[in-house]
Amino acid sequence: MTTKALKPGIPFIISAPSGTGKTTICGILRKKLPGLQFSVSHTTRPKREGEQEGVDYFYISNEEFEQKIENADFLEWAKTHNNYYGTSFSTIIEHTQKGHDLLLELDVQGVESLRDSNYKGVFIFILPPSLEELKRRLDFRGTESPEKIAMRLETGKKEILSYPLYDYVLTNHIAEETADTIASIMHSEKFRAELYTPSSSDIQTLLNQKKDATCSPPSSKNS
Repeated sequence: MTTKALKPGIPFIISAPSGTGKTTICGILRKKLPGLQFSVSHTTRPKREGEQEGVDYFYISNEEFEQKIENADFLEWAKTHNNYYGTSFSTIIEHTQKGHDLLLELDVQGVESLRDSNYKGVFIFILPPSLEELKRRLDFRGTESPEKIAMRLETGKKEILSYPLYDYVLTNHIAEETADTIASIMHSEKFRAELYTPSSSDIQTLLNQKKDATCSPPSSKNS
């Protein structure tokens, strides 16, 4: 009897310009895929109506966040719209080492940081149908002043230009359909060749022999 080795979980990193619908889509994914774990980030921004501590974010002060930066507690962190956001190492390791796939909501700055460090994950970028629609969605939220909305739009334009950072780029017309597409991407990613884990020890031995032969330096011949 053979036991199948535990595959490490895959981190799926999703980001989008503010107002695109990222949080709604991630909420749908969490309902559709109950085995998908969610990385709860730390932030210094105020809690919005309906949000819950430890579910949407860990809400901490600027002083606490900066102390965590000094302690090197974050895989990545960024300051956006005068607020800090960060993903802790402990959250990632806790889930992926147990074989759980992990969903991370990050902004473009966070993705840039992960790409710079060659972090292994699947990066997905969600775009609005148009800039006009993005403004309409921000206005509809009714949570910010016209000045802050204008600032978010300008930031969004810059973020859209960062799309080459990502493995996949989607336009969010309808949140439910966008979530279905992302779920399909998540399923397909499990079958990448580099993620293959043999189901038996003899196949694993065979693959190890191939790997050893590939890594061995060529033998030299005396002339």
